Amino acid sequence: MRTLFEISKSGLRTAERSLAVTSNNIINADAPGYSRQRVDKNAVGMQKTGYHAGLGVNITSVNRLRNEMNDLLLNEKRQNMSFLREQAKIFEQLETTVASDSGGDLDMRIGRLFDAFSELSADPQDLSVRNQLMSEADQLTTKLSDMSRGINQTQDLVRDSATISVQSVNQILRDLESLNKSIRMGEAQGKPNHASLDLQVKKLEELSGLVDFESQISETGALELRIGGIKVLDENQSYQLRPEVDDVNKLFRIRLENGKTVNVSGGKLGADISMYEKEIEELKQDLDSITSAIVREFNTLHSSGFGLEDDAQRNFFNPDFTSAADIQINEEIRSNHKHIAASSTAGEAGNGDIAASIAAMRNEPLIGGRKLVDYAVQLISTPGSKISSLNAQIETRDSEIHMLETQQERESGVNIDEELSLMIKYQNAYQGAARVMQAAQQMYDTLISIAR
Repeated sequence: MRTLFEISKSGLRTAERSLAVTSNNIINADAPGYSRQRVDKNAVGMQKTGYHAGLGVNITSVNRLRNEMNDLLLNEKRQNMSFLREQAKIFEQLETTVASDSGGDLDMRIGRLFDAFSELSADPQDLSVRNQLMSEADQLTTKLSDMSRGINQTQDLVRDSATISVQSVNQILRDLESLNKSIRMGEAQGKPNHASLDLQVKKLEELSGLVDFESQISETGALELRIGGIKVLDENQSYQLRPEVDDVNKLFRIRLENGKTVNVSGGKLGADISMYEKEIEELKQDLDSITSAIVREFNTLHSSGFGLEDDAQRNFFNPDFTSAADIQINEEIRSNHKHIAASSTAGEAGNGDIAASIAAMRNEPLIGGRKLVDYAVQLISTPGSKISSLNAQIETRDSEIHMLETQQERESGVNIDEELSLMIKYQNAYQGAARVMQAAQQMYDTLISIAR
C-alpha cells in the first residue's frame, strides 16, 4: 500500500515541476536571450525476489537547451560584423567631408585654378582675369583647409568613441564577473543558475559588438575571457582596461591595470582604433601630399617669372605652410594681384609664358606618377570605394549571422504550440497521479473498515 502512495507522490511532484518549467518557457517566449528548458526524468524501481517493482519517477535535472558551439560562432561573426559596420559608418562621415554634390570638390578646384592660369596666359594684363585667378586660389586653399578640418574632426570623434567603448567593455566585464559568482555557486550546489547563464549569453553578445575576444569555461563553470591573448576575466575577477591616447602621433593604446598592452582587432573598438591610427591618417597624408605638391610645383614655376609692377620674383604660395590645414597664398600676391607672375621676362607685360607653363602642369605626373587632378579624384573617391567593399562584406556576414541565429532559435527558442501541448500532457499526468493517490486512499480506507 505504501508503494502506491510513493508512486503517486512522485508522479504528482514530477508533473508539477514539469508544468512549472513549461509555464516558465511560455512566459519567457519573447524574452531576449532566454533559452528554453526541459525536465529530464527517469523511472525508479527496485529488484525483488522474482520480479522488478516500479517505485515511480524521479526528476534527474532541468536542462537549458542551447548550442554553445553555435554561440561561439555567432560571437565571432558579430565581432567582425560590428568591425565592418563601424568602419563603413566612419567612411560615410569621411565621404561627406571630402566629396559633395555642389560641384566644388577638390579636383574641380584644382582644375579651375589651372583654367585661371590658362586664361591669364592669354591676357596677362587683364586685372579682372587676375582677380578671378586669385578667387580660384582662395577657394582652393579654403577647400583644402575645410577638408583637413573635417577629417581631423572625424578623427577626434572616432578617438572619443573608442574611449567610450573601452568604458562600455569595462562595465560588461564587471557584469560578467558578478554573473560568474552566481554561476559558480549554482554549479557547486548542483543547481545550474539558468537565468544567470542566459544573461551571460546576452552580455557576451553585447561584448562581441564592442571587441574581439576568446572565451572558455573553467572546471568550476566560470567564464574566462581573453582579448588579444591577454586574460581580462577569470573565475575570480575581471581586469579593467585603460585607454592611452597619443594625439601627436595618433596612437591609441589599451592597457590593463598591470601595464600589459591589449591588442584589439575586432568589434566596434577595433574598428575605431584602426580608423584612428591608420585609415584616417592615410587619408590625411594623401591630402597633405597633394597640398605639398601644389605648393612646391606652383612655386617652382611662379618664382621664375615676373609680375606687372617690378622685377621681383615671388612664390605664389607661402612655402612655410605645405599642409592642407595651413596652406596660404603669399601675402604679397594676395595684397597686390599685379604681382602674379605671368611673364618669363621682366618688363614684358604681354608675356604669358609662365602662366602657360603653370596651366600646362595639369597634364604632368606630379605626384606618385599621376596628375594632380587624377590624384585628387582618387582621394575623394577613396571613402566611397571603401564603403562599397565593406557593404559587400557586411551583406555576406549578415547572411551568415542570420543562418546561425536561425539554427540557435531552433535549438533554444520557445515554440508556444509545442509548450501548450506539453502543458496538456503534464496536466493529464498530474491528474493521473492524483487518481492513483485517490485509489490508494480508497483501498486504505477499505482495509481500515474491514479491520474494525
